[in-house]
Amino acid sequence: MLNSFTHLKEVLINYNHVDLDNTLFLMNRVDFKFILTGIEAVQLLNTLEKDYDVITKEGNLSRIYETEYYDTVERDAFYRHHQGKLPRYKIRTRTYLDTNDQFLEIKYKNNRGRTEKYRHKLSSTEHLFEQSGVFSFLNEHNIDNLNELKKALLVKYTRISLKHKKLNERMTIDFDMSFTSGLNNALLGEVVFMEVKQEKSMKSPVMIALKAMNKHSVSLSKYCYGLLSLEPSIKHNNFIPLQKSLNKIIAPL
Repeated sequence: MLNSFTHLKEVLINYNHVDLDNTLFLMNRVDFKFILTGIEAVQLLNTLEKDYDVITKEGNLSRIYETEYYDTVERDAFYRHHQGKLPRYKIRTRTYLDTNDQFLEIKYKNNRGRTEKYRHKLSSTEHLFEQSGVFSFLNEHNIDNLNELKKALLVKYTRISLKHKKLNERMTIDFDMSFTSGLNNALLGEVVFMEVKQEKSMKSPVMIALKAMNKHSVSLSKYCYGLLSLEPSIKHNNFIPLQKSLNKIIAPL
């Protein structure tokens, strides 16, 4: 693992620790996404200790995730995001490798730009559509094209989660990312994806700190970027500015 990512975890030792089971989830929220380098993420965390707690699970400061996205052969979910269409949704399974808990999730962006997340507990991510309750869960949330959904991309990464001590706000810091589709795979290198999740939009300490760092919220999706990394011929005109920003970190001049 890259050295800055090791420092990222070391910074958290000085934070107050809160167990995941004692925190509230923001399943309906507004969210803001940012791109940082590992060094920038370390610098940011060094300024937030008095306002935020780090969320732990069984004493672990970070967790390793495997997220598998489903899409149609025509890449409907990818192109709705690329075109900025609302509402839109993404279908994925998520496995927490430390506990092996597995879920089917719908991440839905509504017409007001709010994010809603729904999840269904799984016994396994294998043979997804043969499992009890899966079709009824997806039908309940009006997911169409069910018979056309296929595995599209596997994303593996490490996540650090924090919560504000008083405000209803969480943030996640994702790093050490890899993408796999079929026989193709790619590593994201020294890039950190950060997401700030709020009950309603507000100027919190982390948002103020990010502004001071000249960091601006971007339309960012692990699924869209990962697919583009593995299939560079896919239409992606609207993602070119984002791609250039990431390339400056991945392959600086």
